Amino acid sequence: MVILNTQSDWRFAKHPYVTGPPNIRFYAGAPLRTQEGYNIGTLSVTDDSPREDFSPRQRHTLKEFAAIAMREMELWRDKIQLRIRDRIQTSMEQFSRECLEIETEVGDHIEKRGLTVGASMERVYDRAAKLVKRTLDVEGVIVMDISHCEVLETMSAEGAVSVVIHHGDPHLEMKTQSLSQDEYSKLTSFFSAHRDGKISEGIVPSALRTFLPTRIQYALTVPIFNIDKRPFALLCAYNSAEHPNRFLEGHELSYLRAIGVIILSAVLKRRMILADKAKSLFISNISHELRTPLHGILAAAELLTDTPLDANQISFLQTVQACGTSLVETVNHVLDFTKLSGNSKSGGVENMIVPSKVDLMQLVEEAIDGGWIGHLARMSAQNSEIGSVYSPPTMQQHADDVSQPASGGYVETIVEIGYREKGWLFQCERGGIRRVLMNLLGNSLKFTYNGFVHIGLRELPRTDEMPENGVKIELSVLDTGKGISQNFLKNQLFHPFSQEDPLQTGTGLGLAIVNSIVQSDSVGGKVEVWSEEGVGTEIKVIFTAEAVDDDEDGANMEPLTFDDPAHLPTVSLIAFKAGHKGVELLRAVLSSYLTTWWGFVVQQNDTSGDIIIINEDPTLVQVATHRRDISRPFIVLSASRGDAKVLAIANDHERIGGFCRVLYKPGGPSRLRSALKICLNILKIRNRRDNPSPYGQPAELFPGDAMVEPLLHRHDNSVAQPSKPHRHTEGKDMLSHTEDLGLTTRPVDIPGAKPLSGKQELEEPNSSTLQGFAADLKSTGSPTIPIGSGGSLLKSSVGIINAKELRYRVLVVEDNSILRNLIVKWLKAKGHEFRDAVDGRDGVNIYESEGPFDIVLLDLSMPKLDGIGATAEIRQIESARRNTSAKSARERRAGILALTGMSSLEDKRRAFDAGVDGYLVKPVAFKTLEEIFRKLSANEPE
Repeated sequence: MVILNTQSDWRFAKHPYVTGPPNIRFYAGAPLRTQEGYNIGTLSVTDDSPREDFSPRQRHTLKEFAAIAMREMELWRDKIQLRIRDRIQTSMEQFSRECLEIETEVGDHIEKRGLTVGASMERVYDRAAKLVKRTLDVEGVIVMDISHCEVLETMSAEGAVSVVIHHGDPHLEMKTQSLSQDEYSKLTSFFSAHRDGKISEGIVPSALRTFLPTRIQYALTVPIFNIDKRPFALLCAYNSAEHPNRFLEGHELSYLRAIGVIILSAVLKRRMILADKAKSLFISNISHELRTPLHGILAAAELLTDTPLDANQISFLQTVQACGTSLVETVNHVLDFTKLSGNSKSGGVENMIVPSKVDLMQLVEEAIDGGWIGHLARMSAQNSEIGSVYSPPTMQQHADDVSQPASGGYVETIVEIGYREKGWLFQCERGGIRRVLMNLLGNSLKFTYNGFVHIGLRELPRTDEMPENGVKIELSVLDTGKGISQNFLKNQLFHPFSQEDPLQTGTGLGLAIVNSIVQSDSVGGKVEVWSEEGVGTEIKVIFTAEAVDDDEDGANMEPLTFDDPAHLPTVSLIAFKAGHKGVELLRAVLSSYLTTWWGFVVQQNDTSGDIIIINEDPTLVQVATHRRDISRPFIVLSASRGDAKVLAIANDHERIGGFCRVLYKPGGPSRLRSALKICLNILKIRNRRDNPSPYGQPAELFPGDAMVEPLLHRHDNSVAQPSKPHRHTEGKDMLSHTEDLGLTTRPVDIPGAKPLSGKQELEEPNSSTLQGFAADLKSTGSPTIPIGSGGSLLKSSVGIINAKELRYRVLVVEDNSILRNLIVKWLKAKGHEFRDAVDGRDGVNIYESEGPFDIVLLDLSMPKLDGIGATAEIRQIESARRNTSAKSARERRAGILALTGMSSLEDKRRAFDAGVDGYLVKPVAFKTLEEIFRKLSANEPE
């Protein structure tokens, strides 16, 4: 626009700038136009004298200057925006770093002082508000914590809801502000309507008028949503009209959203910290709650072994001890595996499950025995009705639930251990293998209604890549159950919480647990599965373990000694030919034990043997008792644990001088060998007295097979034989016996199964009875010595007690009356002087009034004063006495042993920091406790 004389132009003649100063007479202006085409102003030239002409060249020059000015302004704008964005980027990095620093501080505070997540989040909100104010250079910033409003949906009383407001101004403190129901309703509506945030100019939104100044120039508001899509905080930056600062351009909204995301990550991190802490506390507490009653069970069983018991009572007691020990190892493995899987990235020796010396044959026998009893108990519980409370089922009925399911079939459970001349002592992961066996056995028993469940342990041929002491071992479970479909086998077999039949009871975790344990670093094996619907399933677990040389371990494999090797004793197997594949397989496995392992001669279905083994039906024993025939010992295999009829028949036979031992199925070779050894001793004594030859030819118990045949076919009417499987075989099958029965196996490698690892460095096992104690002292560089399952003893505490004849004054501090009484009974039996206390406070008072004591046994979890506090006060009492009395100064301090169910590293650290000498994890065998007592004594006999 060009105006040569403003006074002659009607548009500007009366303009104040024309009629008055600066008395403009000439005006020429060029627009300032952005690249987007917006005119934002003009570049003008004025003069107080009118002109006659403004040439085209002059016009062009003015336009060029306007364009140059526009480019300069855009350049400055870009520089300012880059500076702001750099500041925003820097502030986001700073805020992220500060949140991490707060995380570290909070983690330490939670460990030491139990700081809650609320206190740490207040610091996060406060830093966010101040940082946003400084970064955006605005007048005010508020961060509103509305997490407490989640409960508002059920509230109706006004003033019952409150929000916490954090200000960016360092002079303003955090405050809590109450909201009315109407205000909360408006706030909720605002969150729903503006999930991505809102830019407000001049007018404050009604939902925010309670928190912002009345007159604002500009406001940016961003809600922060949780992962469940519920709002938990709000960010707002504003400039008021009274103090106008720089103009907010709107891109700052993205910055506030980014700050909100960082705040959300900080919240989630705090929750993870608290969840991890809660998990650790839960593991510690559940460890204590599980181990404490187990300690009572095993301690009472150990004391019971010192009392007179008959053979059946000893058998039941051994079952209690085996199942208790199995449960202890399972609990330990579950807890250790949980901690390991939850802290897999933390590393360190403390996160390793250390292999130990394990007799695999004994472990398989105990695991199968415990798993079978557990399945029996679960079946009984599922089949129980209201009447069973008043008329509980007998043990015979319990056993029938497992061996004869509701379908009317008969299931035989067989344990076959492969012959290995050097025995089955290996260095491997005990608890994990036990859990694998129990899970596989449970699945097979659950889905097998007729036939058998076969558990096998054998050594596989060596390969070139195996380490020198490594042995490849195969554990297998084969059943004639319902089988698994090929689709489920290939796609869902090892997926957690997956079941082929969703209506079937269970969680669907069994095989997932098996796979995770087998492929873990502590086992390092693989799982092979074969299955066919309507035929059965076989699962093989193959892993490498380090063999341990032990001359005593092969004792179960050695042939039994006979007086005359030329006349080997004979064993009759009665009631095994029943046309049932499970019974036939049981007979074949027993024959293998008797001939291959121990050198007997087996007679099938002939009652003239030197020793008679009967399957289930003890009628032959009754006949022998009636005839008063005690010339041959009997072994009865029975699945009916505690059946009164079977026990009465065995006891009646032994009352007349005979021998009848009941062995409960499922069983391995160990118990059978012990019973056979007793039978041989009885035969030797009787034959030396009655016969010149070591083993005289006994007469048949029954003429012909007139009374044997009904026993041999006791299952025929109720059993339908499984159809012969149709499958392709590859290589040699697992069992020669299963070939004869028409069952062959074909391994199927599951995708993702971990191959066998190479040579593994395995640590020496912890010794539960402290054998080799001196060697441990020399070999380990740690200040502590491992004891039992997860326990530790300070090296410096060895020999700290100076007691005569190993008789100590012992203070027992235990709040559990059952455990306290068991320990007291054991101390009485050993001749120790003792006092007992019911809690930590009582224990400290007794120590102060009646001390000193040689040894203090105390629990860590107790009312009034826990074990940590009691230990610290006892050490203070000892220190005070040494400072005040010369006689006390010469006395040695007491050996404090923490007896607890908590096994975490943090619990151990706190206990040793407080002053304990030993940390024993329940359950602790009295033999272990006695050995520790000796090691604490300075006068231990050499």
